[in-house]
Amino acid sequence: MKEKITPKRDKTKSDNLPYTLTPPPEGKKFHKRKPGLQDWMEAILFAFVVAMIIRNYTFENFLIPSSSMEKTLLVGDYLIANKIKYFFNDPKQGEIVTFRYPKIEEGTPEHEDYKDDFIKIFPPIYINKRHSFAKHPFTAFHICYYARRNVVKRVIGMPGDIVEIKDKIVYVNGKEYTGGFENYGVAIPSPPAAPERIEYFTYPENSFDYVSMNPWYEPYRVKIEGDSSAVRKIFNRDWFGPVKVPEKSYFVMGDNRDVSEDSRYWGFLERKYITGTPWLIFFSRGIEFNKLYDEPHIRWNRIFRHPR
Repeated sequence: MKEKITPKRDKTKSDNLPYTLTPPPEGKKFHKRKPGLQDWMEAILFAFVVAMIIRNYTFENFLIPSSSMEKTLLVGDYLIANKIKYFFNDPKQGEIVTFRYPKIEEGTPEHEDYKDDFIKIFPPIYINKRHSFAKHPFTAFHICYYARRNVVKRVIGMPGDIVEIKDKIVYVNGKEYTGGFENYGVAIPSPPAAPERIEYFTYPENSFDYVSMNPWYEPYRVKIEGDSSAVRKIFNRDWFGPVKVPEKSYFVMGDNRDVSEDSRYWGFLERKYITGTPWLIFFSRGIEFNKLYDEPHIRWNRIFRHPR
């Protein structure tokens, strides 16, 4: 029976190697290299966090969907909003502000009649128990993103100001307030469709309209000696006030006064809802303001314009 021969180690050769193997320190642990999928997930999560920080605290882009600010801002204008400005300053009269819509809308997690349809994961992420793949708000597999929509208006009344509207004309503290940005008239059909006609209409004083149906303004009425508005019983779109703006609130209106749902309809805008101001129009496509039978086109003259 042959014996198993084990080759002997030549210690003299190993001692002459150009390198040495250093044993790991006691208690030192070496981590395995992360899987590629984990690297991708961490990169996506990091990018999401950075994007949310930029969106919530610096700049945000959005599209103008309605004609309430025409012709300062047109339907189809793509804006970049500066959200840094009002971290350090308060809005001033005449400035355009972006804000979260203060009115609680139906079908949202905040509405008293619909809040039980949602399970809060962490705002703005909710689970919609009732609808799957709903369009508004966007829902996929019962998970939805909800945040109050962005709205753009112009500051008319500052805290402590008395605001009144008489025959469409705005008065602040008894003086007419006009800035050349006011527009009137209702386009039919409304943008983005090309209008076939423009209607002009003024409500008579003390007549009833949609503004009259929500008398939110009652606690803020003021009386002015020798003014007929002191006995005005009903407020409407074209005859409103006088009302006094409370502290930390603003009276805001759209530049297109006849089609703007603004402070006349839902009340004063609280300072906490203001998020920024339009800074730049970076793209614009649609029709011109109140131009009959116009066709949608790229409005090159509006691109890179600063809204004022």
